[in-house]
Amino acid sequence: MPAISQPVVLVHGLIGNLSDHHILAAFDGVDVHAPDLIGYGEYSDKGTDALTLLDQANHVASYIRRLGTQQVHLIGHSVGGAVSALLCQHHPDLVASFTSVEGNFTLNDAFWSGQIASKPLAEVADIIAGYEADPSQWIAKAGVPIHDWTAALAKSWLQNQPASTIRAQAKAVVEATGTETYLAGFRETMESGLPVYLIAGSRSSAGWDVPRWANDLCRMRVNIPDTGHLMMAENPSLFASTVLNCLSYR
Repeated sequence: MPAISQPVVLVHGLIGNLSDHHILAAFDGVDVHAPDLIGYGEYSDKGTDALTLLDQANHVASYIRRLGTQQVHLIGHSVGGAVSALLCQHHPDLVASFTSVEGNFTLNDAFWSGQIASKPLAEVADIIAGYEADPSQWIAKAGVPIHDWTAALAKSWLQNQPASTIRAQAKAVVEATGTETYLAGFRETMESGLPVYLIAGSRSSAGWDVPRWANDLCRMRVNIPDTGHLMMAENPSLFASTVLNCLSYR
C-alpha cells in the first residue's frame, strides 16, 4: 500500500462504528483511528436531545487535537461524511485531506434518516429491535455476505448505540443537509485546494446524489467494484487500499 505519514481518522455513519479490528487491520502500517461519535459506543450515555451535526464535528475535532498531530486524513462514511464536511468547514487547520465515502450531500442521501427522524422514539426503537432480532438479515439486505465475522459485526453495530441516538443523529443530518449553507460550505471546501476524494460502492453509486460540481472539483472519484454502501464490511482490504490509493494521488 502507499506510504501515508499522517494519521487517518474514520468517521462512522448512522449505525455502528468503524473500529472493528478487521476494518482497521486492513490499513496495515497506517496510523488509523475510528472514534465513536456522541451517543455511540463509549459516549452512548451522553445526552442527544438537542444534538446537532456541528456538535459531532466539534467532537471529532477535539479527538483529532488530542492525537497531538497537526493534521489528519479525514474519511467520513454516510452520515459521517456529512459530519466530516462540517469539520472541514469549521476546523480546516486539522484536515490534510477529506474523503467522502457515500457521504450525505443532499436530503436525497438522507432518505432513510428522514423517515427515522419523523417517527416517534418508540417506533424507532421497535424498528431497531426488529433488526436486532436477526442482525445477519439486516446487514445482508445491504449486500454484505454472511459469515462468522460479518454476523458478529452486524450484531456489534446494532448494539453500539441506543435507538434514541439513531433518531437524534437522523434528525441532525436532515436539519444540517437541508440548508443551503451546507452545500455552499461543502463547495467552498472543495474550491479551497484541500484534496477531496469521493468513494462509492459500485452497486450503490447510482443512488448517491453527488452534485455535478462535486464530481468536477474532487481530486479523484472511485467506485469500488462488487460492493455496496457497506463496502468496508464486504471487502475491508479493498476498502482500505482504495482509500490509501486516493490519498497517495495528489
